[in-house]
Parts: sequence; structure tokens; C-alpha cells
Amino acid sequence: MDNDGDCSDEQSVINMVQGAALSVLIIIITVIRRMQARRKSIRSGPSKEKRRRERARIEHISRIYNGFSDSCVNYIRMRSGAFAKLASIMRNNNLLKDSRNITVEEQLIMTLNILGHKSKNRIVRSHFIRSGETVSRYFNKVLQAIICLRGRYMRQAPNDIPQEIINNPLYYPYFKDCIGMIDGTHIDAMLPINLVARFRGRKGVTQNVLAACTPNKLFTYVLAGWEGSANDYRILQDALSRPQPHGLRVYDGKYYLCDAGYPTMPGFISPYRGVRYHLKEHSGKTPKNRRELFNLRHSSLRSKIESTFGTLKNRFKILCAKPHYPFPIQVDIVLACTVLHNFIITVDPSDELLNNDEINEDIDSEVAFENDTNLVDFTQNQTQREQTESRNEWKTLRDDIAWAMWVDYCDMYNHGVITET
Repeated sequence: MDNDGDCSDEQSVINMVQGAALSVLIIIITVIRRMQARRKSIRSGPSKEKRRRERARIEHISRIYNGFSDSCVNYIRMRSGAFAKLASIMRNNNLLKDSRNITVEEQLIMTLNILGHKSKNRIVRSHFIRSGETVSRYFNKVLQAIICLRGRYMRQAPNDIPQEIINNPLYYPYFKDCIGMIDGTHIDAMLPINLVARFRGRKGVTQNVLAACTPNKLFTYVLAGWEGSANDYRILQDALSRPQPHGLRVYDGKYYLCDAGYPTMPGFISPYRGVRYHLKEHSGKTPKNRRELFNLRHSSLRSKIESTFGTLKNRFKILCAKPHYPFPIQVDIVLACTVLHNFIITVDPSDELLNNDEINEDIDSEVAFENDTNLVDFTQNQTQREQTESRNEWKTLRDDIAWAMWVDYCDMYNHGVITET
């Protein structure tokens, strides 16, 4: 009995060894065949099918560049000259690289088409004959590369008077200390069911984006990712409480124009409440008093940021849809679109979507801010009394601006009679 058991154990060991040897042999043969097939493929070049796909891609990209005069703008939402410079910047700064199968230009075209037309992955897959995984991988890679240009093409407002204010007698010298405008906008969002309630506001399920811009439609600060249910002032408080360079810059004595959703306080001047404000409310009517005149000119200047939002969403249609991406990617999409907006203004100021605005400020390279000592520190806590006093001071400043406007207006149009109704 024992001998039979020993024989059985020995036979089991032999069978296991033979099985393992056979498995190793199969693996070796498989590896050798694959290496032979790869060498053969290298010697013989790409297959007919691969060459056909490559020709189709080249023809598709050529049609974008060399088709109708507006083919490039229609497909990637910028003109060919701006696109060529963007590709050159990406390549020269090692933000994107040509891979063995896909160039920097193709990576950018796929991504810009998705941003500009909210194109689905399967559509881009069909246009470029790429796998869905390839399209998705390069979309995320290009997004991060664009965001890396943020420090170069999105600088916070300098401590200077914008030329658009200096050159307009309706604004200067009254708004001589204005460095920009701020406002919030809502971008449709897609979220897991457990987060939907937090992001649901009066405009549906959205992310609330705070932005600041200059009168020439350049974004100077963008804070994205807040819940759509959050009010604008709460988001502004968050932007101000962040340490530099991540917080919104406010210089001592300077201010941003904002709408009635924000209070008048140090660094921010809102319109008079209870007085007609929007430009359409003033249509065909003349100002009857200093408050109406102030609100009219305040609205005229602050409307620049509303126009900027309109231009941004008109160019990048993905901001008007519910993108099917994880929420962090949705936030990155907003940031990337605003950086691209600034890039296009900088390198192609005659772009038709910008209404032919003239760009007077050169922001083609990074410049350090020299006036940081004048920044207002909003991280210091104030008592309720101190907050009230500082807000009253800025309301008085608003009154002084309104009175100066009214006196000059009456001198010009009312024979110097400053009576108000």
C-alpha cells in the first residue's frame, strides 16, 4: 500500500513538471513568433489598411487647413495662423510631443473640435480613425497642456488704468481707479446623483464660475468649480481669502465694477439699488439725477464682462452643454477655454468673434508684478463695525464719483443746471 502511494505521488510530481515545462515552451514559442512578426512588419512597412487610414487622416486635416476660407475657424474655432502658433508653443515648451503615431497638430485639432462643437468621442473617432481610448487620452493631455499656459496668457489685472477707460470721456476721469470688472456665470454640469442637489440652483444643475476681466475682454482671474446653488458674493469671499497668487488681487485704492449681487466695499463698487440700471432700461431716456447717470455709465462699462462671457460661450459650445466627463475635468474645460480665449485675443486680435477689438496690452510673455506691496489683504478678520465703516467709506466714494459725473453732464447738456428729479 505504501509503495503504491509513493508511486502515485511521484507520478503527480512528474506530471506537474511536464505541465510547467510545456507552459514555458508555449510562452517561449509565442514570444519568438511575435518578435518574428514584428521584424517582418518593420521590414515590410505598414499594412495597406494602416496606410489607408493614415492617408485619410492627412486628407481630413488638409481639408481643415486648405478647404474653404473659413474651414479652419469653423472646425477648430480659431484661424490657421493662431493655431500654428499654438502648436509651436506646445511643441517648443515640451507641453505636447509628437508620438510615434500622432502629431501635436492632430492632438490639438481633436481637442479643439470637441471644445468648439461639443463633439462626442465617437464622432472624433470617426473623423480621425482613432480608437475611443486614444481620443480620450489625448483630450485630457491637451487640456492640461493648455492650462499650463495660464500663467502666460491670463495675468491678474495690473495696477494701471486701462486704455479703454482713459480714451473714453464717459469713463475718465470718473473710473480712473477701476482695474476691471467681475461677474459670475453658470456652466451646465453633469454630476453623480448624490451631488446633484448641492449643485442645483435657479439655472439648473450648474457650476458657478467667478471671473474678472479688463475692458478689452481679457480674463484676468477665473475661479471655477463652485456649486451652482452658491451665491456670487460667497464665491467672491473665497477668491479673496485665498493666498496669493491663487487669490483675486485687489490693490489699495483700486476697484472692480460689479453688479448688484455684490456689495459696495473696499475694492468693489456696485450700482445704486432701486435705480434703473441695465442699458435697455435707459433706452430712449435721459438721466434725471446723479444716481441714474452713474448706473448708466457703470452698466455700460461693466457690460464688457457680459460681452466677454458671450464671446467665450459662442466660441466654445461645450460650455453650453452638459459634458459627460468627471467633474474635475469639467472644471478644467472651463479653465482651458478661458486660457484659449485670452490666447486668441493676444495672437489674433482681429478674430471675427472678438468684434475687431483692439488689444493695446502686450501679454505675450510672463512679467512679474512689481506693485504687490499695494495689495489689500482680505485674509485679516474684521469686526462687524470695521466692515460697516469701510463699506460706508466706499459708498461715499461712489457718491463722489456720481456727483462729479452729474456736474460735468449738466455743464455739457443742461446749461450747468444741476437740479435733480
